[in-house]
Order: sequence, then structure tokens, then C-alpha cells
Amino acid sequence: MDQSSVPPTERARKSHSLALQHISAVGQSNIATEIGVSPPTVSRFVSDDLERACQVLCAAGLKIVPAEMQCFPPRKIEILLELARDHLHQLESVDQLSFVE
Repeated sequence: MDQSSVPPTERARKSHSLALQHISAVGQSNIATEIGVSPPTVSRFVSDDLERACQVLCAAGLKIVPAEMQCFPPRKIEILLELARDHLHQLESVDQLSFVE
């Protein structure tokens, strides 16, 4: 399903769920230390404001993804795939893949 066809409330719910999972995995105490606040401050934010923050981000057209994810412009990837397909269709033998200097 196209991301743009998912209702904002559903995207916000998924973002909230993802954020809670990662906060739990990292640990609120570790997060508190990392950003220089007390663990109860992080706990209050998570319980009182995180869901609304996810809704605001979603309404602004942003989404939450894991830090290790990489984003690529879809059109650029389409062009690269087209070039790769074109090149592969021109190959007639494995020998054409070797690089001879």
C-alpha cells in the first residue's frame, strides 16, 4: 500500500508503536543520560507526550524510521534499475562481465 494512502492517524499510531519499541530496547535511563535529563523526565514524556508528538510529526509530513534505515529518492532508484536492466539485457555471455585492463 502506498504510504500516502495510509490515513495520518494510522501512520501516527505505527510511529508511536515503533518509538515505544525502540525506547524500550534502548532503555529510558540510557536515553535520559544521552540527552542530559533525569529518567523520570523521559518517562513522563513517553507516557504523556510521545503519542501527540508522533501525531504532530505525521501531520507535518514526517515519519519515524530506525536510524539505520536509508532513504533514496524513488525516481533516482527507478533510473538506476532501468540502467542496470538495460545493461544486463545487452549481455550475451559471462565473459562480458570480466574487466580486462
